[in-house]
Amino acid sequence: MGHWGMWLAGGLVLAIGAGVFTVVWWKVGDQWADAEYKRFGHGGGGPGSGNEAPKVIRGFEEDESDDGDSE
Repeated sequence: MGHWGMWLAGGLVLAIGAGVFTVVWWKVGDQWADAEYKRFGHGGGGPGSGNEAPKVIRGFEEDESDDGDSE
């Protein structure tokens, strides 16, 4: 085979192994997510998850005048 054949075979093994690992990882993660859904139900995204819109903080007015100098 030669050196190029060894690198080709190694790359092929690595590519197939990475693909198999990814599929198994997704399968295990999907089973875990299904189990969590059955255990807790659909939480809706966090604490206080009613129908209210999330509060978005764009900035702090008192910090805008600060130039970042701590002296």
